[in-house]
Amino acid sequence: MTINENFVPVTKKCVELEELDDGCILYDTEKDEVHSLNSTAASIWICCDGKHSVKEIVAVVEKCFKSESKIVPRDIIKTIEDFSKKELLTP
Repeated sequence: MTINENFVPVTKKCVELEELDDGCILYDTEKDEVHSLNSTAASIWICCDGKHSVKEIVAVVEKCFKSESKIVPRDIIKTIEDFSKKELLTP
């Protein structure tokens, strides 16, 4: 799966989200796996709704965390690639 700024990620329906004060926990009901996300990764996860491109997710994260850096897009793509490698996104 190629992930670039135009990619629109979609979370799998079998992954449940439990929000915490400093991030969230994801529970993959198909694989019986738990994943812990910090607040930045949790914000990215919430935006993986099939409606936002990576470029739009970058804008949301920059606004929420008041960070405009050249590394933000790269880090967001890496996070989404990690979601994909863990099979948390629809193919």
